[in-house]
Amino acid sequence: MTKEEKCPAGCVLRLFGVPEQTVQKAVETLPDTWQGTVHCRTRGAETLVALQSSTPQQLHRAVQQLRTSLAPALYGEGEQTLAAATVQALEQHRKLLVCSDAAAGALLETRLENLPGAEKVFDFGAMSYANAALTARLSRKLRKAPQAEPARTLARVQAMQRLTGAALAVGCVELPQSRLLLVGGKKGCWLRCVSPEENPGLWLLDLLRRAACGLPQAGGTNWQPYGRAVPDAALTPAVLAAAPPTPLNPKHHRLGKALVVLLLLALAALAAGWYYTGGDLAALPQKLQSLGAESLPHAGARLV
Repeated sequence: MTKEEKCPAGCVLRLFGVPEQTVQKAVETLPDTWQGTVHCRTRGAETLVALQSSTPQQLHRAVQQLRTSLAPALYGEGEQTLAAATVQALEQHRKLLVCSDAAAGALLETRLENLPGAEKVFDFGAMSYANAALTARLSRKLRKAPQAEPARTLARVQAMQRLTGAALAVGCVELPQSRLLLVGGKKGCWLRCVSPEENPGLWLLDLLRRAACGLPQAGGTNWQPYGRAVPDAALTPAVLAAAPPTPLNPKHHRLGKALVVLLLLALAALAAGWYYTGGDLAALPQKLQSLGAESLPHAGARLV
C-alpha cells in the first residue's frame, strides 16, 4: 500500500429537504467493508454528512453510494452553498428565473445577486416585478383574476412566466403564521408552506434547484395546476417527510394499459374457446377448420 493510500481522506456532503431518519438509513446501508466514520449534523431542513476513511478508494465508494441513495436532496460537497448550487442548476439546464412579486424578490435577491453567473439566469440582473411597463401589462392580465390570496398570487406567477418567457417564476404569499412559496412553470406551480423559523429563503432555493434539474421535490411539497383552487391543506406548514414515489412515465403508463387490454382479449378468447369445445381446447383447431370449411362456397357453387 502506497503512502497516498494510507493518508486519511475526508468529504462533506450537503443535503437539503430530506428527513434525518432517511439519511441515517442510507448511512446504515454502507457495506461492512466500509471502515471509515460518518457524522451527521442537521439544522432545520439542511443536513451535513461528514465522511472520513483511511483510503481514498473506500471514501469514493461510500460517497458514490450515498450520492445514489440521496440524489434529489444532495446539492453539493465541501463549502458549496445552496444558493450557488441553485445558480449552477439554472445555468446548466438553461433556465431563466424571474420573481413575480417583491416578497419573493426579498427572499432571493440578496442571496443570488453577488454570485458568479447569477446575472445570466436570474432575470438578467433586473427586477421584472418592479418594471413599470411590465407591471402595467401584468395588471391588465390580472383584471379577471381572483382578488383573494393565494389564488391571485398563483395567477400572477402564471402571468409573469408567460409575459417574460422565463422557464420559472416565483412568488410568495405572506400568511399570518407562515409563508406560501410558489415556483411556477408552464402548466402549474410547486407550492410549499413554511413557517418563518424554517428559513423560507433556503426552501425557495431548494424548490428552484430541484425544478431546474427535474428532480422530485421534497416530501410535503404540492403540485398545483393553473386554473384550480389552492387546497386548504397546502396552506398549512408542511412536515418534512420522505418524498412521494416518482409518477409513472406517461409512455410507460400507456404501454401498461395496452398490455392489460391485450391480456383481457386473450382471456376472452380462451373463455370462448373453452365454451365452444366443451372444455376440450385440443379440439379447437379442428373445429375452427371445419367451421371455416362450412362457411366457404363448395365447388360448383355460385356466390349470390
